[in-house]
Parts: sequence; C-alpha cells; structure tokens
Amino acid sequence: YFHIDQLAIKFFGCLLKCSTEFEIFELIHKPNVLLNHDSETVSKNTTSTIIDEKYHYELVPDISEDERFFHTEFSDQPLPLSDAIVLINIATFVKEHKWYEMLNHLNISSKGEHFILYQYTENNLYPTIISSALIQTTSNKHEWLFFDGFFQNTKWKPNLESDGLLSLTKATSMTPLTRSQFIDKTSDEIENDLFYSILDKTKVCEAIRLTISGSKSKANYHLYLAQKGLAMALKESGRDAVFAIIEKPAMVLFYKAMNL
Repeated sequence: YFHIDQLAIKFFGCLLKCSTEFEIFELIHKPNVLLNHDSETVSKNTTSTIIDEKYHYELVPDISEDERFFHTEFSDQPLPLSDAIVLINIATFVKEHKWYEMLNHLNISSKGEHFILYQYTENNLYPTIISSALIQTTSNKHEWLFFDGFFQNTKWKPNLESDGLLSLTKATSMTPLTRSQFIDKTSDEIENDLFYSILDKTKVCEAIRLTISGSKSKANYHLYLAQKGLAMALKESGRDAVFAIIEKPAMVLFYKAMNL
C-alpha cells in the first residue's frame, strides 16, 4: 500500500485524485455491451416530455433497470444510463468540486429514481445527458442528506414567507400554516415538524446531486432547463413537497418565480 500511495502522489498529487481517475477509467473502459446492441432497435422514450426543441426530460423509476445508452461530455462512447450518471457525478462533484467523500457513496448514483434532461443531436444515434438528479423517497429517509447533521445549523434563520407556507398547507395536517407556529423554533425543528405533519408521505421526496453538463456558453441555459424540467417533472408525478439542499440563492429565487 505504501508503494501505491507513493505512485499516486507522484503521478496524481494525492491518493484521492488517483482514486477519482481510476473510477473514471474503470467506468469508461468497462466491457463494451454496446457492441452487442443492435443500433437499429434504438428508439426514443415516448413518455418523455419535450421542454425546448430537442431537449427532453423524464423521471426514470430505476436507472439500474434502464437499458438505454447515453452520451456524456466525459466519454467518447455512449454508456448505459446508470454508468453515464455515475460518470457525470464523479467528473463534476468529485473531480471538479473536490467532494472526495462521495467516492464511498457512488453506488447511490447508479440506481433508484432519477430525473434526467437530455438532448438529441443530428450526428449522434444516442442522446446526450444534459442534467440529472437523484430522487429519494421517504422509504429510505435515513439516507437523506437534507436531515443529515452536516446540513443542519441552529444559527440558521428560517425563511417563513406566507407564499411558501400557503403552498405547503394542503400537504400537511397543520391547517392553516402560519408564521406564529414556527417563530420560536430552529430551522431543523421546523423542517422535522413539516415533514412529520405531511399526510401522504408518498407525495414527498428529496432531490439531490443535480448535475449540469455541456459547453460553458450554454451553462446558464442548461441550468434553467434543468431546474424547470425537474420542478415540472416532480409536480407532474404528484409530489406535494420536495426537500432539497441548494447552494445558490439564485436557484431558490428561480423556483419561487415558477410558483410551483
């Protein structure tokens, strides 16, 4: 192990960067199932929704069972959907943003319900993934990042706007929801109160690991399409409440403007 560690430092700078590159290499160089895949049988998903010209979005119940292939900007060849999403997660969250702790939890991105936004182009038989997000149901709430202690802080001040409370009223047993019910509570107490007051837990989910791919010149446009598509897809699926961890205030303002 010492020898491996020394080689990793020599060629990659540290063992974590080496592990990241190894995971990427392993995904891209898996035995190519595509060689046995009849290209003439490739078909578009008729249940997807067109959001703008050649952009499509959909919720996939379990990406590990989806047999479609997709292009990504991180591989020259198309990959099975689950592998493509894992590759994008590694390349963006781990390699670009240095979130190396995700290396131990990559399997989460290879299965389960996901939102995907993709684009068909004239020169490619397979579509290209533009955005993806992991959707976690309440059946595995113990794995939610939203309620993890790392994302909780007693010093945070909750934003108790009337519009936000009104939109949650129909989903909870607290009727009506008012500022006075939460004024003396911490943000994590409010979040837990809201979660446990929701009447139908099947209409609640967590949306995390939102990725955006593509050229930098289209980054803002792709982010706009991804946010709009994700919000619409979750609403169309019957979700009354979505728990999410959002880093950028501008994204919060976007969802507020959509009035969903």
